This record gives sequence, structure tokens and C-alpha cells, in this order.
Amino acid sequence: MTQAATNPATVLRSPERLLGALITADTRLVARGGCVAPLPLTVLEGEPKHALEAFLAPAENRSPPVTSRDALGCTTTAGHWTFGQLPIDESRGLAVGAEAAYTELLARVAREGTPHLWRVWHYLPAINATDPETGIERYRLFNQGRAAAFTAANRPAGPSAPAACALGSPADTSGRLVFLASDSPAIGIENPRQVSAWNYPRQYGHKSPLFARAAIARGPRHDWLFISGTASITGHATRHRGDVYAQTDETLTNLQAVLDEANARRPADCRAFDWNPTTHLRVYLRHPDDLAAVRARLDQQLSAVSRRVFLQADICREDLLVEIEATVHQPRDENDDDRLWPEL
Repeated sequence: MTQAATNPATVLRSPERLLGALITADTRLVARGGCVAPLPLTVLEGEPKHALEAFLAPAENRSPPVTSRDALGCTTTAGHWTFGQLPIDESRGLAVGAEAAYTELLARVAREGTPHLWRVWHYLPAINATDPETGIERYRLFNQGRAAAFTAANRPAGPSAPAACALGSPADTSGRLVFLASDSPAIGIENPRQVSAWNYPRQYGHKSPLFARAAIARGPRHDWLFISGTASITGHATRHRGDVYAQTDETLTNLQAVLDEANARRPADCRAFDWNPTTHLRVYLRHPDDLAAVRARLDQQLSAVSRRVFLQADICREDLLVEIEATVHQPRDENDDDRLWPEL
């Protein structure tokens, strides 16, 4: 079911420190600034505030957020961080458009002194469709463009890859990317059950996807674990084709493997990450009719996570039925208050 448009507004504490936010089309955000990115997806279940993920500059940050908007999108910077969104212009083809968008993204974060990408979200219309001009799947064309931009910027795939996801939006929407960057690098985390995405064999496209399975990022108030879009893949192969129950179980096993790997590699002064009521889950379903089945699996295995939203989206492979991404944060100070949208 889609949320009604009469939902109350989500009010941020200290909205003047908003860097940016992901919202749903029917969410009203009370804030005086920041770069706000609506997701071009249908909400199947979940309160509007659960679909919103907001990032706030810390109170002690000396630089208030400054937002700039132009024909290419919007960017908000506050000292150590930048949040922004950019469109993907397909007038010259998706590969060219993706390269141009990423070239602009990398140039913007470099200008702002925040060159390290922590998290990137991508939404591509008809992600699994075959491009009529090239005969290549659209997601693979996107990967070609992204790789070209990274190569031109002299960014090696592994060390430069942020946590990321790429979801398919309806064909009548426009492509976009949303990003969070910092002046300090995140710690890339891989899944020992999977081949790193940038090392996928050529059967998945001329250029591999460039993302880390997760990233540990450290702010003055919280430590963050951004878990990329995760699905039913082991090694590099899709598992359990056509079985949404088994795919969900495999996805949850992968999520736990990433969490365990992150805890094994976290800095010594970083508290362990765990699934708790402050964790944010976004669950993407190819088929809305699978909602009850996937929800039941999450209720059984991730019952501690109360902040979750289910959205309809195509997944980057046609044989994948479900994808889950997560944001886990732990306060640096155990006595820090636990607000819905904490400061970095």
C-alpha cells in the first residue's frame, strides 16, 4: 500500500543544520535549508519518517551548512561534509550521461574540500531494459559511464569505491544520483562471502560496478556503518532464482556477514555495530506481492530493527527479487541522546 499524501510533516530537530535528506514523494520536510532528494519510488509500507534519512552537521561545527542550487542539482556543504544530488542527463545516451554526472560529482566534492565519498544512492529508470541503440542493458551502460569518470579522475576502483546502491525507478522518471562525502576517508568493507563488485567477471558487463559492500565513516558525534544494497549473491552469482523466501534469507545472511566483517575491522575506539531500533533499513522489492513474505522474514531475523520502509524498485539484476540497504550508527559517547536523525 502507498502512504497517503495527508501524512504529517517530519520535523527535524535543529533543521538549520540540515546537510541533506532522502525523502519520499509524499513526505513534507520541515527544514530551512539543505539539499533534499525525493526518491522516485513507491512506498509499499512504512511511515514517511522511516523513508526519510537525514544528515545533520554537528552543533559544534563552526561552518553552518551552505546550499547552492543550479541547473545541475544542489549541493550543501558544512565544514567537513557535503551532501548533494545530481541528475543523469541521457540526451547523449546513458553511458555518457552517467560519466558526466560522476565527473561533475567528483569535481564538486573536490572543490568543497570533501573528496572522499562515503555513500552514493543511484536511481535509474528501467534499469534492466535493453538500450535500443547499443543492445546493452541499461545498468551495464551506467557502469561504463561511472567507471570512465573514476578512471579520468585517477581514482583506483577498490580504495575509491563508496558504499552505494543502484535501483530501478519507473520508466517515466529521470535518473539521479545522491551523495554524502567528507574530507576524511571511510573504511571500505567487503563481504567474505562475495567477490568484490569491482572484480566481477566480464559476464556482468564490460565494466564492473564500483562500490564497496559497506563503509565505516567517523563523525565527531557518531560512528556510521553504511551497508550498500545487498541481495542474494554469493561469490558473484545470483542464488535462489524465483524464490523470494530463499533470496531474502540469503540477503539477510549477507547483511550479517558484512556487519561481522565491519566489527572485525572497526577502529579500536569504535563501539561494535549491531542491529538495533535506531538502524535504518530500506527494503526494495521487485514485486509488491512479495511484501508479506519478506516482512515475515525480517520480523523473524531482524526483529530489533524498527525503522524500516519497503519500496517497489527493480533490482540491478533481473533475477533478483529483493535488495536491502542499511544505515547503522553508534554514538561516540554512550550517554549521547538517541534522536531519530542524529548529528554526524
